[in-house]
Amino acid sequence: MKTIVNLIRIKLMYFKYLGSRTGRFFYWNLRLAQATLGKGVRINFPVIIEGKGHLTIGSGSELMKRSSIGLSPGSQVLIGEGVRIHGDANIHAGKDTTIKLGEKCSVLTHAVLRNGKGVEMGKGSSVSSYCNIFPREPGYDGKFIMGEGSNIGDNTIIDTSDDVIIGDLVAVGPACILYTHDHDYESNPAAAWKGGVITGKIVIENGAWVGARVTLLPGIIIGKNAVIAAGSVVTKSVPAGEIYAGIPAKFIKKIHPDG
Repeated sequence: MKTIVNLIRIKLMYFKYLGSRTGRFFYWNLRLAQATLGKGVRINFPVIIEGKGHLTIGSGSELMKRSSIGLSPGSQVLIGEGVRIHGDANIHAGKDTTIKLGEKCSVLTHAVLRNGKGVEMGKGSSVSSYCNIFPREPGYDGKFIMGEGSNIGDNTIIDTSDDVIIGDLVAVGPACILYTHDHDYESNPAAAWKGGVITGKIVIENGAWVGARVTLLPGIIIGKNAVIAAGSVVTKSVPAGEIYAGIPAKFIKKIHPDG
């Protein structure tokens, strides 16, 4: 008797799940129908479109299965021509925020791009799989800007508690950490990590190469065509055209006389 009762309960829960799921599919498709769609847009269902705001998808772009776009009141997500949003990628625009992906950009599988100040990715730039790009300190938010032809490697964490500005043709290797906030570890005797918040933007100038597993701390500028060796921890700005390596990263040699 107990088995029969449990089976009935499970079936009822399952039917409730199916009804809820069907409702969500209908809502996602309704939000997609309200978007501005260019010619030849490819949608691999299901895709998740939620929230109030406006979505524009340029001609020839593709949203792959289970990709997710979240909108907030007054926000815009502008997807340019030939953009590819891969499966299980998540893009979310905060209130009154514009996220703009330029022509032929790509956001790969399981990447998260969430912002409340503004995002701009230049033509041909890309965010690789399992990247997490969002503010990691509650109540703080900065812009995320990438130039043309730049790439963020797999599994990279970019904290946008303050601005992160990446130039053209920049390569950020896999498993890097870019942090734009820190804490005053002396201001809270109960827990060092709960001290006052300190923020500083990160700038990576045109043509720079940040190797795998590099950590950049708040307020850092990586100069034009500079190279940061894999595994380094960068605690101060790096001049243009120089190689830095180590923990903390130190000058190795000059590679471009004019940067």
